[in-house]
Formats: sequence, structure tokens, C-alpha cells
Amino acid sequence: MLNGWISLRVKDPQRVSEWYKQHLHLELLASRPEFGAQVLGTKENGAALVLLPGEHLDKPESLQIHFYVKDVDAEYKRLQANGVEFSQPPKDMPWGWRHLYSHGPAGHTVEFCSPLPHANFKR
Repeated sequence: MLNGWISLRVKDPQRVSEWYKQHLHLELLASRPEFGAQVLGTKENGAALVLLPGEHLDKPESLQIHFYVKDVDAEYKRLQANGVEFSQPPKDMPWGWRHLYSHGPAGHTVEFCSPLPHANFKR
């Protein structure tokens, strides 16, 4: 499995970090107060999200962060109950996946997806 990270520049890394911890259950893996950095992820293998202070993108929604989930509809209900807003409910896509889109506090597109049963995708 690949391990790595994505770094995002946001105006308030602490505030953005709290959103990802609260709604996506990411854990604070490291904090570098001298840089204002927050490192989020899971203790299992996988990628990390590094939040650094800085100017946000002109079109933050053009940056998409994808999260694989077992059941998009269950995530939709859970997140909606926790106050996360969505422009539309989950949707089956022609490429064999079910997708759900929202936006994080810095405006980035946050996508949840899972393969449709007939897609024959093995994770």
C-alpha cells in the first residue's frame, strides 16, 4: 500500500482540522505549532492530510479530496445528522461508483464514494 500525504494551505489550519476530526473521524497524528501545521489521518496505513497556514486557492472547490467509504448512503445520513451540508443526495455514476459531494470549511470539494455492487471492484 502507498503511504503519502497531501498538503493544503488554508487560512486557519486549526479550524479546518477540527472539521475533519469531527465529521470524518480523522485523527490528529502530529502538530507543529511553530509552523501552525496540523497532520491528520488514521493510525492505519494510508495517506495523511497536512494543513498548513497560507492563502487558500482562488477556486478551492477545484481541489477534490476523495474518501472511500463502504456505504455512501449511510455516510450521507450520518454526516447530514451532524450538520454537514450537501447540494444533492448520493448519486450513481456511469463508471460504476456511487458518489456524494460536500465542501470542507476551506471550500475544497470533499467526496465520498463506493463501488456499486455490479461494478465488480475489489478493495
